[in-house]
Amino acid sequence: MENSPKRYYEIIHNYQEAQLLFAAIRMNLFSHLDTPQTSETLAAKINCDKKQVDLLLLSLVSCGLVDRLGDYYLNTPETKDFLSRNSNVFLGDTLLFREKMTSLAQLEEKVKSSHVVGGATYDFSELAKVAIPEMYLGRVQAFLEEISKLFPDCNEPLQVLDLGGGTGILDIEFVKQYPNSKATIMETLEVAKVTKKIVYEHQVEQKIEVICGDFNLDPFLGPYDLIIASGILNFVTGNLSDFFKKISASLKEGGYLLIIGPSANDVNKTPANMLSWLSGFLDGIPLPPSNQEIEAAVQASNLTLTNRIKVAMFEGSLYCKSKIKPLVSTNEVIHSFIELTEKIANSKTNVLDFGSEDMVFYRGEIHMIKTIGDYPGIHSAKLAMKYGITRPVVHKTLQKLYERGLIAKKEDPDDKKRFLLYLTEKGQTAYHAHEVYHATFDKALFDFLADTPSDQLASIKDFLEHAIDLIQNHA
Repeated sequence: MENSPKRYYEIIHNYQEAQLLFAAIRMNLFSHLDTPQTSETLAAKINCDKKQVDLLLLSLVSCGLVDRLGDYYLNTPETKDFLSRNSNVFLGDTLLFREKMTSLAQLEEKVKSSHVVGGATYDFSELAKVAIPEMYLGRVQAFLEEISKLFPDCNEPLQVLDLGGGTGILDIEFVKQYPNSKATIMETLEVAKVTKKIVYEHQVEQKIEVICGDFNLDPFLGPYDLIIASGILNFVTGNLSDFFKKISASLKEGGYLLIIGPSANDVNKTPANMLSWLSGFLDGIPLPPSNQEIEAAVQASNLTLTNRIKVAMFEGSLYCKSKIKPLVSTNEVIHSFIELTEKIANSKTNVLDFGSEDMVFYRGEIHMIKTIGDYPGIHSAKLAMKYGITRPVVHKTLQKLYERGLIAKKEDPDDKKRFLLYLTEKGQTAYHAHEVYHATFDKALFDFLADTPSDQLASIKDFLEHAIDLIQNHA
């Protein structure tokens, strides 16, 4: 395929489109177009020349930012939602600040200069002031949805630490959803002043503490149920593994770390936010660590990745602090298994009594009742196959159960020599009594398995299958 310069002209067009957008926001033009306006009425409202306003409006129409209805101009629904000051989620000030903050107007001078500023030149305190509306464009919603999966009980008293919380909006909405919980936000001196004001405006200062500190030097205390690290990994000055170990030490067992922000998939790949942060990188802000570097650091800190989240403008990775388990040798497992089989073989509880004279069963009898209850219509040959015993032994037990009125036999329409087996009402009573027995005495085991991760359950199942094969070979 022949190369084309089309992309370069598209870049120029996008640059011009951005200049047009920023100019219109600065002129507060969109706030006057929630209702249809002629160029003449709009020009009078913004104190500009009608002919020039005509040209500006036509350009906005060409970019899809404004609609035209004859001689009238009107915001598109999207523009009305986000670029009019009459909207609750007005993004104009946020966009203008980000344009200024990430401007590449001095790019050539910075590239030619050997002088590098030893830190951020971004005004994060001002960003905290203007970024509130964009927090509600999917970020807060995605955050709360993910947190509700981790902590379904909204009355639970949780402790949260937010490193680099900025606006504090995530914490504010968190304590509103979890009214018995408290949050601590650690920020730099100037940003902390803004965060405290926002927290006060939302009237949650009793539940959120904003502290001025340096997450590289200051202790985190704790323990916390959740620690949030939002866009801070660029600014970790020491060893990344040591930083994550510090976080892990401040988490409760089973607590979570949420890292917010994109990162490069590979050490040698370009960070996803390279262009947006280029002016800051040129001023000395370090590049963010890659996923590989983060994974290596968290694994050394007893943190396990549980989920990657990418919803709307919210992107992050969720890690859980695992309980440190002692190393187990093969011999210990073999010893425990042999002990288990010997206890089963030597068990004195061969008879189960469910409370009345006609509800007393040998284990083989009640297990056969359970299987018939689980598989109504099963026949004796299938039972023999399931238990790995001969048909005469099965027939002998079935005859006892039949004589006690616990099972019923029906002729198999497909095989006149075979009978299908069902539980009678009395058999159903025995079946349910057996279920209650196991629910009572095996609950601890069931709860343990319910809390066991699926990968560990797979290992347990694999071991049991090997053990069953071993028993059959030695039978």
